[in-house]
Amino acid sequence: MTIDMTNNRVPYGLLTEEEKAALHEHENAGGAFEHHCDGVWFKSAPSWLYSVVYRTIPLPKTQDVIAWDRLPDWVEWVARDRDSRVFAADIEPQQYAGSWTSTSFRIIRIDDFPGIVVQIGTCDWRDSKQRRPR
Repeated sequence: MTIDMTNNRVPYGLLTEEEKAALHEHENAGGAFEHHCDGVWFKSAPSWLYSVVYRTIPLPKTQDVIAWDRLPDWVEWVARDRDSRVFAADIEPQQYAGSWTSTSFRIIRIDDFPGIVVQIGTCDWRDSKQRRPR
């Protein structure tokens, strides 16, 4: 599980190894930071000084990347569930108990289609539903 460091108030030198790792993972992902100085937060690149408090600025939320051109023409909607399983449907699916349901018999996991790979985005699964672009 990733540690949320957006509300950190602990100096870098006093963080646990897991918290430090979460900061470095954010840096490696191209994330931005703020540091605390004299009661004010400043956006800055981290220098990882022992006595400085750093917090992460959340990365922008991104949608899943769908290879629409490789999916059958009947697929009109795609959505990812809470467990990161991605489904294709011909009728707009609705959220139900951590997943998606549809009034159609055509709601199929994307990995049932050979050669289709979805690049999972950073948005919450509840915001992952997409309609085929026109």
